[in-house]
Amino acid sequence: MSSIRYLAPARARGRDCTYNLFRNRLRPELLCAVPEDRPVPGFLDPGGWRYERALRPSDKSPPGFEERAARAGVRFNGFYLFQITDARAELAA
Repeated sequence: MSSIRYLAPARARGRDCTYNLFRNRLRPELLCAVPEDRPVPGFLDPGGWRYERALRPSDKSPPGFEERAARAGVRFNGFYLFQITDARAELAA
């Protein structure tokens, strides 16, 4: 008698932390995501960057934000730089 096992469908791994988003003042399409439990990198000075908003796990990702790349960036650098890929897109709160 054979046994049939059913696997649960794979689902995309969601964001598991809240990121603080910072926007570059000279290039507004460039953002930096820093997990809220990490220190803010020194290059995010108020003259060149401004705080945009918190990106919570339940929030929709901005265009250009890649979950897997964010995890790798944070793992190696402590932050994740990304570019908004749709010029018409706004970061909805």
